[in-house]
Amino acid sequence: MVAITKEAGAFVATRRHHNTVSLMDLPREWYKRHDLRKKLGLMDARMLRDIGWNVYDARREAAKPFWKA
Repeated sequence: MVAITKEAGAFVATRRHHNTVSLMDLPREWYKRHDLRKKLGLMDARMLRDIGWNVYDARREAAKPFWKA
């Protein structure tokens, strides 16, 4: 199980030397973002407070497309 926090790695683009992302890593990162955003969208206000999020920020994050960090 993955802990969902505002600092979760799925919301931060994986960067390598010279700001390049490996093409092999992209699908994995996109899936992680999609999965975590889907889970955020399903949480109620109490659950979001438990992990340090508010409803507004969680809904905004959940609405982002998977390819945006």
